[in-house]
This record gives sequence, structure tokens and C-alpha cells, in this order.
Amino acid sequence: MRHTAVLLLISAVSMSVYARTSQAGSGAENDSVDSKVEFIKTSSHPDVKEILQKDRPSETAGIPVPHFAVRTADNKFVLTIGGQINPILGADFGNDLYEVSGAGIGFVTSMIPVPPVNGKKSDFYINPLNANIDFQVVGFGGTRNQVTGYLKFGTNGESAAIKLKKAYVSWMGITAGLKSTLFEDGDAASPPTIDPQGPSGMVSTSAYEVSYVSPSFKGFRFAVGLDMPNYYTSNGVYRGHDFKTWREEEIGGKPVADPEAFNQNVPDIPMWVEYAASDYNRVRLSGIIRNFTYRDLLEGKRRNSVGWGVMLSGNLNPVEPLILYLQAAYGKGIGAYIQDISGQPLSFIPDDSRPGHMTPSPMMGLTFGATYNITPKWQVNAVVSEARIWNVGPYATAAADAPDNVNNYKYGFYAAGNVFYNISSYLQVGVEYLYGRRGTWNAGSALDNRLQMQIMFTL
Repeated sequence: MRHTAVLLLISAVSMSVYARTSQAGSGAENDSVDSKVEFIKTSSHPDVKEILQKDRPSETAGIPVPHFAVRTADNKFVLTIGGQINPILGADFGNDLYEVSGAGIGFVTSMIPVPPVNGKKSDFYINPLNANIDFQVVGFGGTRNQVTGYLKFGTNGESAAIKLKKAYVSWMGITAGLKSTLFEDGDAASPPTIDPQGPSGMVSTSAYEVSYVSPSFKGFRFAVGLDMPNYYTSNGVYRGHDFKTWREEEIGGKPVADPEAFNQNVPDIPMWVEYAASDYNRVRLSGIIRNFTYRDLLEGKRRNSVGWGVMLSGNLNPVEPLILYLQAAYGKGIGAYIQDISGQPLSFIPDDSRPGHMTPSPMMGLTFGATYNITPKWQVNAVVSEARIWNVGPYATAAADAPDNVNNYKYGFYAAGNVFYNISSYLQVGVEYLYGRRGTWNAGSALDNRLQMQIMFTL
């Protein structure tokens, strides 16, 4: 609330200063028409709606352009506050994913307990902790020098604590702050779901980033950025099979590398090129390069391991009511960017054939989805997704330090189907079925089914 009060105070002062400046510039005897402050409905002002849409986040769970805004008549200052309140009630069948710490109303397939606990294979819940609010301030709207400041706060579905989710500034294609990484394609990531987590194989994460997105050149665009990296690595203990000793010393089950010896001074570099014939007929090729620095304990040397990833994504709108979604990513060491693998300490592990070295693990994320707009009020969505990681069996098994084999991760499969009904532009209800399965390396697999509904209010 303190952040909200400060932002509103700054906005009020800014409007006052702008009005005074404009008045002084035009003469005290006449009020300038351009300095007039208006409270407007954005649906009645397409120019303002387009200005606000330009620099808002492009993400599956994004808040749409709010219904109302405050602006000066010349759009040199625009302020809007948006939000969503989305109580969800539902039940799990086959497992108790809702009660797992870090999951809750997020259907996180990597957290499905393996094996299920007897007596805890179902659960009923009512959860109001899925709410977000955002603030957007635009200067010089509609001009080449348009500048946007954006903030988003919200809950995480588990507690009432308010968290900062987005905070960035955009100007002339340059964006800096906490935002969705460029490696993510929010428009192709997934059709809408009640589940705030989303598909297991979806590339989705927020990063501290500086990026540039070019203007469109007859449908072609490109982008490049620098991300502050996050690494989820093993602890450097050698669990390989190629060597038992090194220079006459036992190395099996002992540290051969220190992944925390050095600060990471090289940013991740995401980039993409895209062609769009229209909003939902588009294709994008993305890539990312990341460098991980660690210490080789056997040779006493500082070393680097390079991770990389590529992704093909896009949409297809073959007939007006139908929109298709595709996202296929593959790489090594990119677990921080794949929904289900993020947080698993498996992206970089000791190299089996080169003791003392660490190597990036191969992994993939696949997502296919579809939206069918039956009428302007009725919408049906379906999505299937899989995340998978290879060559990490001994390290995943060793990281399984809880009864539900947490971090013992091999793959996660996710499927969702839902129906939404828009009662009005403010109120939407929906029903959704979810299915998930988590596979491990040595403990089998387990599944969960979820049936839930939402009553979502959008400001």
C-alpha cells in the first residue's frame, strides 16, 4: 500500500506541474486546451488505448488495458490503474498438489508428490489470493518520444503478501527494469488458463533486463537484450561413471567443482527475429546465450561453461474464431527459463568425462494450444505441454532430499481445457480441467487431476 500511495502522490504532483507549466507557456489569461486534464473511458478513445497497449507486457496472464484513464487532451500525459481480482475454487483428485509449498493454485507439475501420500490424494480449496494491480504512466503519448513507466504488484496464490512482479521504463524501443525476458514469447506461450502457473514446457520468466525491440519493417522485427542471470546448478559433487579416482584420489561422491566460487559477471543474451503478417499470423525464432563461471577444484582453475537455447514460436489464425499457439524450445543449461525446470538444481552438472569441469544439461519445452471464440462472450481453450531434461539421473536422484522426491525431475506433462463466459467487460467466469504427470529418474511417476472455476473481476 505504501508503494501505491507514493505512486498516486507522484502522479498527482506530475499532473499539477504539467498543467502549471502549460498554462505559464500559453499565458495566464487563457487556459490552454492541450493542458486540460480528462477522465476518460479507454474504449471510447482508440488513440489512448493504442498508446497504453504499446508498452504493456505481452504475457499470458497480463492485465488488459484498463477501462479508464486520466490524460491531458494532447496525450502528453496519460495515467491508468488496472487490476484483476480472481478468486478460484476447485479440487484435486489423485494427488494433493494444492497443499505443496510453492504450488497452491499454481498447477506446478514439477511439484506433484511422487509417490502420492495415502490419505492425501484429494483436496478441496477456495483461494482468493490471486490478485494483481498495475500502474502505467505515459509521457508524450503517440509521438516518437513516447516514454512509459510500468509497475505491477500482486499475490502469488499462497499468501496475502504483496510482491513486485514488474517494474520497467520503455522509450523508443529500449526497455529497462524487471520485465518478461526477451526469450519469452508471451503471445505464443499459451492460450488463457485459470491456472496462474501455466504449461510445464512454456518458456516464461521475469528478469532484470535491458532490451531493444526494433520497429516493424514490413512485418519484420528483431530484438536483443541483456539479462541478469540466475543459475540452478548441482553442488559440484561428482557422481559420474567414467572415473572413480583422479590422480590416485577418490572423487566419486566428492566435490570436484565449486559453482559458487565466483560472481557471475557475464549477462545472458536473449535475441529474436520475427515476421508477422497480422497479430495472430506470425512466427518468431529466438535464441539465448549464457555463460556460467565456476572453479575447477581438481586443477585449481577458474573455468566457464556456455549454455545456449533456441526456440521456434508463433501463432496461426486460419479462420476468424480459431487461434493456434506453438512454442518449441531446446537448449543446454536454460532451466531458469523453462517453467517446470526453473529452480531445479540441474542446469549445470559435473562433466562425467572431464572431472573438475561442469557442463550444461540438455532440456526442452514444448507447448501447443488453441483458442476458439464461439461468440464475443464465449471462449474455449485447450493446451498440452511437456518439459524434459536429459543426462542428469544421478544428480536428480541425489537432490531428492524429501519424501516426495523433490528435485528428482525427469519430465513433466501438462494438459488443460477450459471454457470462459464474459458476463461483461468487467466480469468473467470460467471452468477448467487440468491434468499433470511428473516423472522421476528412479522413483516412478505420479499424476494429479484438478477441476476448478474462477470469478474474475477486471478493472
